[in-house]
Amino acid sequence: MPRRIASIALLAALAIAPAAATADCAGQAWVESTLYMGRGLGDGRMAPDAEVQAFVAETIVPAFPDGFTILDARGHWRDGRTGRAVDETTVVLVVAHPPGPAADEALRGIADAYIARFGQSSVLRSDHPVCVTFYERK
Repeated sequence: MPRRIASIALLAALAIAPAAATADCAGQAWVESTLYMGRGLGDGRMAPDAEVQAFVAETIVPAFPDGFTILDARGHWRDGRTGRAVDETTVVLVVAHPPGPAADEALRGIADAYIARFGQSSVLRSDHPVCVTFYERK
């Protein structure tokens, strides 16, 4: 039982830490959102680079014209229907933005469009508070 209490206390501390970090923020308290989008297609192929680049240009750039980061990654997960472990190339979108419904709607729109265009069953989103400071040329 003490181990369980310690685990709960640690989880609570970790949940509070990011909020405290942005409370002392000398810059701007924003949110960093990440979308994890698998490139595996239903027929076993991977979504071609050109199609992913077109998706970025047509869907993500208009949603976040002020900037974002795209990373190539390898994703690993267990298929809930088959129980099989899956390993696939993944597109990771990272965007820092002011909190609010406009960014939430844009991220949901990107996820929905990706699911429809590439036949995905889901797109994973994670969010956490960040302190943003822009350093500009003097």
